[in-house]
Amino acid sequence: MKRFWILIVFFITSFCLMPQGHAKAETLQQLIDQTPEGGVLSLQGKKYKENVIIHKSITIKGSKQTVIESNTREAVVKIEGADNVKIENLTIQNAHVGIVAKNVQNLQCEGVTLKNSWSGIQLYNSKGVILQNLSIKGVHGHYSKKGNGIAFFNSRNAIVKHNKIDNVQDGIYLESVNDIKLVSNNIQNGRYGIHFMFVKNGQANNNTFKRNVTGIMLMMSENAILSTNNIIAQSGLNASGMTLFQSKNIKSEENKFQSNRTAISAQSLTNSTIQKNTFLMNQTAVELIRSNEKNHVKENDFIGNIVNLRSDGTNSHIARNYYDDYAGIDVNDDGIGDRPYVALQSFGQWMVRQPAYQYFIESPSVVLLNEMDRQTNAIEKKQLVDKAPMMHSAINMEQENTVNTGKVFIGIVVMLSILWFWRKEIQS
Repeated sequence: MKRFWILIVFFITSFCLMPQGHAKAETLQQLIDQTPEGGVLSLQGKKYKENVIIHKSITIKGSKQTVIESNTREAVVKIEGADNVKIENLTIQNAHVGIVAKNVQNLQCEGVTLKNSWSGIQLYNSKGVILQNLSIKGVHGHYSKKGNGIAFFNSRNAIVKHNKIDNVQDGIYLESVNDIKLVSNNIQNGRYGIHFMFVKNGQANNNTFKRNVTGIMLMMSENAILSTNNIIAQSGLNASGMTLFQSKNIKSEENKFQSNRTAISAQSLTNSTIQKNTFLMNQTAVELIRSNEKNHVKENDFIGNIVNLRSDGTNSHIARNYYDDYAGIDVNDDGIGDRPYVALQSFGQWMVRQPAYQYFIESPSVVLLNEMDRQTNAIEKKQLVDKAPMMHSAINMEQENTVNTGKVFIGIVVMLSILWFWRKEIQS
């Protein structure tokens, strides 16, 4: 019996004196704190319900099953004063704000899913940020009751690419940002797809915008390039594919605008160019308000729009566009119409304001009104006059060339196949 009690005392003493350094951390914050500066933390496929703070250089790698969530109003992941932080392949859900970063450099987020969150990612006073392959989906309800998918404030030198953003207020909100590239993002079902405010040297290329109030809202900004974007079905009341407001040195090039209420609304725009865009089946293609004479609208295709161009009486340089309703001819066959195109369409203007008028298209009275417009427009010399309208659509010519090349190739393959079978039949 005495030996039994001695053994019990020995085991109790050994357990109490056992080093505790090998005990596993139970929380995500403990795991982060235990990871050395510049180290890599690989997370298990489990759910962490907590808020964490990062103050050091670290790489956090999750998996498909790694989930972090919180129901508090604090950011789930807060990064403060830390450089070279990288977060990969995890899910943040049921959060007020997913990630907040302040005073950071070289932050990278890749393959992160943020869902059912009021706001996705917020960055303040940051530079060298890369956000890519993210999936951000907001909470249900009206966009006025939601935050932004991604928001930058007082930041510079950032890349945001290959992200899917749905059901938020503004997909990407930029305020006082310098040098940012927004590439191949898909943004839908919000207020503004991309919202530029006081931005310098911004680029938005190859993005897709669908069913927002406005695809790109650019305000009080300069030196922006907006190119090769697909802007489709911004068709609600006061909606626009792209609104350019009180900005200068803006280039809108090679974009496709389809089925928008107003494709481009240019308001107090200066020294800017709208060039080589395709305007397809919009209610109004280009609207010029308080326009600067140094603005250029050139080499665009206007196809199937109710109103191609309209203005408040101010001028811009309009030249070498294709209009599917141009009634002129090309006697010398140089590809340019022999008389100017004047974009004053009375019925089209009315139909934009009263959509029910569309049922009267091609009625005798409307045909007569359009003919009266053509006769009256012949004396128009200043606003909305294209003196060199193109006779052919550049985009249609490219498509025809592509189709013809394909047909020739198929024809050659078929012919060679027939000859091969014929020769084989003769030899047999």
